[in-house]
Amino acid sequence: MSSSEEFIPYMVYEWLQVEDDTVTIGISDEGLSELTDITTVKLPSESEEVTPDEICGEIETDEGVLNLYCPVEGKVIEINAAVVENPALIMEDPYGDGWLFRVEPNNVEDLDELSSGASSSDD
Repeated sequence: MSSSEEFIPYMVYEWLQVEDDTVTIGISDEGLSELTDITTVKLPSESEEVTPDEICGEIETDEGVLNLYCPVEGKVIEINAAVVENPALIMEDPYGDGWLFRVEPNNVEDLDELSSGASSSDD
């Protein structure tokens, strides 16, 4: 399991990890803290174009629906099919096997902005 300190907080309940030219997105400890059960995970499709500030997926929980967002405009290059099949993985290992999807941004400079925002934020 990875340490949550390696990740950039996003939308209060999501985390981001920038590696090479991709962004991996998952649910943070803060996002999971009020939940006891995740029932269904709906992720964007591979090759789907995503846009910032628009819902691109959802997680259905015992507390209701948690909408998923992406911080950059780009194309989904991979989804974690394991969490769709077994949503409990998100709660068991949110920063490891419980990641949700990966996006290749249309503009690589967007990655620099995400990374620089992480180094200046003090969580």
